[in-house]
Amino acid sequence: MAKQYKTLHPQKYYRDYLAHNIRPDGRDLDSFRPAVLSCGSISTANGSAIAKIGQTTVVCGIKAELCQPKADKPEEGFIIPSVELPPLCSSKFKPGPPSVEAQIATRLLADIIENSECINTKKLCITKEKLVWCLYADLICLDHDGALIDACVLALMAALRTGVT
Repeated sequence: MAKQYKTLHPQKYYRDYLAHNIRPDGRDLDSFRPAVLSCGSISTANGSAIAKIGQTTVVCGIKAELCQPKADKPEEGFIIPSVELPPLCSSKFKPGPPSVEAQIATRLLADIIENSECINTKKLCITKEKLVWCLYADLICLDHDGALIDACVLALMAALRTGVT
């Protein structure tokens, strides 16, 4: 019944919970989902981590390759994230090309990395204008129940911290 109410009247559904200062999962508005982190989970990757926030689980594997720098940034390496949302993680995703939500999550994660400057891409440069490190970050959602971006950022930063140094 609650699922039908949420589908038919989503704004009223959430307003009713907000009026009682709780979330639909029973947590207070100021309480966080529990987080669990496991590092070094994939032995064949240059860095890896599994992050679980609430019921959302994301695994991240980092692969490092040598390549030429981008023409507009000859002294910087780069990181290329890719978020996958397979049907395994939720029934709302279908097999086939990346969903719109996966593409948006990938772009948002790339923007977070670039705008936060949490990774010094100049340290990925080996020889100016000739050779840099390219870090491919593959993030696969194993269980999707909200807080996807938070879980992706946590898994990515832990994978980078533990593997690629």
